[in-house]
Amino acid sequence: MIEMILKKSALIKILESVFKTVGFLSLNLFRWLIWSVLGTLSLFGIRFFDYIFMVYPGTDADVHGYCKPPWLASLLAKSPFFSKRPALAGIISKNCAGRGLTLVVPNTSEQFKSDKDVCNKVMERLEWIQRVIGAKAIALAGQAPGMIIRNGISVNEPFVRGNKGTVFCVMETINEVAKKHNLDPLKASIIVVGVGYVGGLLLKELRNEKYNAIGVDIEMKDNGIVALREDSSLFLPLADITVVLTPKGSDFAPYLRYLKKGSIVIDDTHPRMEQLSGFSFYKVAVGIEDTAFYPKLPGYHQKWIPGCAVEAIVASATGKFNGIPQIRFNEEAKKLGLYAHLVS
Repeated sequence: MIEMILKKSALIKILESVFKTVGFLSLNLFRWLIWSVLGTLSLFGIRFFDYIFMVYPGTDADVHGYCKPPWLASLLAKSPFFSKRPALAGIISKNCAGRGLTLVVPNTSEQFKSDKDVCNKVMERLEWIQRVIGAKAIALAGQAPGMIIRNGISVNEPFVRGNKGTVFCVMETINEVAKKHNLDPLKASIIVVGVGYVGGLLLKELRNEKYNAIGVDIEMKDNGIVALREDSSLFLPLADITVVLTPKGSDFAPYLRYLKKGSIVIDDTHPRMEQLSGFSFYKVAVGIEDTAFYPKLPGYHQKWIPGCAVEAIVASATGKFNGIPQIRFNEEAKKLGLYAHLVS
């Protein structure tokens, strides 16, 4: 009986995968027709999508989350029909900011880092789609805004940079986790691991709000390994709450042994870190009532909204873009009903 259930479950997963891939390819083979229809409706004041959220493959699992088998995903990544061209990947159900459209490009984070042409072409095509369908805001997933800025390209309205949305999500998670564990968030010792662009802004905001927070920077070794400062072993045992902002969860795994048993780890990495006994693990995740991704983002739950997408929602609903102060952004986000999921 159990064997039959397992076989049935495996068959359902295969059918879901086939349906998803066929649907993805079909939609994008005729995307010019979809843009034409949406653009025509927009001219008559009928807007189906109010904001755009574009993702890219940080890992192979992300690529295969949209298109399987692996050889087909690799082929599409090299195809001029898909490379640098945002493809239809799904929708975000209607909320206070309207409905969102999820797009995906097959270009990797390494290409965004090193190839200015990739950044330029993707940005230009996103702006064209935004104008055609009448969307108000565009969010770029993860580290994409930072990588694009480092290539000398501005990320201005209608684009949002995502940093304020991410800072809001982490701060809300800290507050909810502290409440659950009967900690005073202003007295708890908080360590932020990874004080880059977003981590630095988070640390600054925590200190502005009088949290007891310090930062531990990371460096990228020539072999691709992420390392913490040599004196991190002195700071980590002091943490009641450790916020991990390394690129991947596995980057922090060698340093978990320095944390005191029973302490709290808040994870904002992708792929997320492996959980070990002796600690309380929480994933940074926020949501809005009745809002979900269809289909869900690879590696995420259906109702999790990444911080960068949160910023597009706030910008679309309020008309306030990158110049808004963080404290005001947090207030606007809460007014819209955004709240932290406690995902352990």
